[in-house]
Amino acid sequence: MREEFEVGIDFRNSLNPEQYAAATAPDGPALVLAAAGTGKTRTLVHRVAFLVERGVSADRILLLTFTNRAAKEMLERARALAGDGAGGIWGGTFHHMANRLLRRHAPLVGYKSDFTILDRDDAESLIAECVKQRNLNRKEFPKKDVLMGIFSAAANRDKPIGPSLEARFDGTEVDPDDVLLVLRDYQSRKKQLDAMDF
Repeated sequence: MREEFEVGIDFRNSLNPEQYAAATAPDGPALVLAAAGTGKTRTLVHRVAFLVERGVSADRILLLTFTNRAAKEMLERARALAGDGAGGIWGGTFHHMANRLLRRHAPLVGYKSDFTILDRDDAESLIAECVKQRNLNRKEFPKKDVLMGIFSAAANRDKPIGPSLEARFDGTEVDPDDVLLVLRDYQSRKKQLDAMDF
């Protein structure tokens, strides 16, 4: 039987059985699947309080969500429930926290902390410049938005791009090596500009 940690908050009576199990789960990864309106935020906020009561430092807790409004609400509710112990929680949207972490550790990947973030239009314009500089802006060569999609998919999968390019352009007039050259040029230009993309 698991030890109870109900020092300041009556977790068992504040939550339904499923929420209680999630909020007081043992250390380590936990996957909780829940539909809309089932109290996910309430459960997460109680999880924070549970961790704080167990002595976990708030600066070791990270709360992420998709919208600024939800992030603000979640952090406010966590602080209201857990008190001063929850004051140093890291929280926000996925994009906000990724930005904070990248800026904090930018020198480790060869960037300055004040790097620029390219939006999709800026990134596609930079790709178009790379294509033009290589004189590849022929009718059959992929357009900038297609190239952006290919580059983004490769980065998201963290897999070598070569084999997928060969399969994608097999039987066409597009030389996969030309696409690789554009990708290398694009990556090099981003470094020169101290810019990252999504």
